[in-house]
Amino acid sequence: MRPLWSSRLRTLVFTSDRQQRIRLAQSALAIMLTLACVGIIVLLDMFGIALHRWVAPWVGITTCGMAAMFALIRSGRIKHWRDPSLTLPQMYYAISFAALGYVIAGSSRGVVVPMLAVILMFGTFGMSPKQVLRVGLYTLSAFGAASLYWMQQAPSLQAVAAEVVSLVMVLIVISGAVVLTGRLYRLRERARRQHQELKRAMSRIQELATHDELTGCLNRRAMQERMLEEADRSRRGAGTLCVVLMDLDHFKNVNDVYGHAAGDAVLQGFADVARAEIRTTDLMARWGGEEFLFLLGAVDAQQGQACVQRLVDRLARTRFPVLPDGVFVTCSAGFVVGTGVDDLRHLIDRADKAMYRAKSGGRNRLEAEPAALAA
Repeated sequence: MRPLWSSRLRTLVFTSDRQQRIRLAQSALAIMLTLACVGIIVLLDMFGIALHRWVAPWVGITTCGMAAMFALIRSGRIKHWRDPSLTLPQMYYAISFAALGYVIAGSSRGVVVPMLAVILMFGTFGMSPKQVLRVGLYTLSAFGAASLYWMQQAPSLQAVAAEVVSLVMVLIVISGAVVLTGRLYRLRERARRQHQELKRAMSRIQELATHDELTGCLNRRAMQERMLEEADRSRRGAGTLCVVLMDLDHFKNVNDVYGHAAGDAVLQGFADVARAEIRTTDLMARWGGEEFLFLLGAVDAQQGQACVQRLVDRLARTRFPVLPDGVFVTCSAGFVVGTGVDDLRHLIDRADKAMYRAKSGGRNRLEAEPAALAA
């Protein structure tokens, strides 16, 4: 089991925020790479190879700058920035001081080129090919200036040639970083697109599993699950549930006379009309065929009946383009009131009986059971 102090220390340094931890871990890796480079220059100084008087200032500024960037990321004040990881600033900073290290390293300055390769490889995982190309051009300029310094100090033509070879090596390292970044970037983009496509597919599967494809309403299974949740909520809050079962009148005639395409359009139109009348918190499901079930939560019986009556009246006035002029669609609705302690199946059965009383009473009407009227 990991010691508690270790976990607390890691949280103190890297925070508990997942995204911040990733950024800080990346910055910490950059600092470790920088310290490795610093260690090499210090080692060269110990052997009397490096330019001693510049080593201490170079070490101090290099390490302090990287630590300051880590602290800025850790503060969380730059989360809203376009580059909250400070990848590019860290790259430019490290390359600048690597070029200075090339100057300071004296006759063993060739060891800085592998360090440069490590720095550039570090940036390949978080930058685009264009960004790496810009960093590469800056690198070539910085090391070109450093090589030019040593060319001026060169005692012979062979020494100048050696500097040219070192600069060519830098160019090869930069080219390799650009090519590798391009490949990694394409792989990341492909993975991102596949992830988005997978999310869309999963969302579509979820939609098909819980919603009626034609009307966009909840399907029967999803409605039963949601009704159980609403019943539990009602039970805890001692609230009421208004259950409405609604059936389109003579819908079979619409299919027989005008075709199933017209029938589908009517079902879709009814769902649109219903959504305009009920609240976004209310539930509506296609219960079967031309039957729709509504659950109105957190509302009293009078308000619920008024809402359903508006829907019945509005539907009777709605013009469907797929039907001839003068042909309207009506519905019959059964309205009941219950609480969370009532059995949902019993509530639906009561709403079904009230709906059939509405049909027997002439259709195009709302029938509320006596208990709902009393409420």
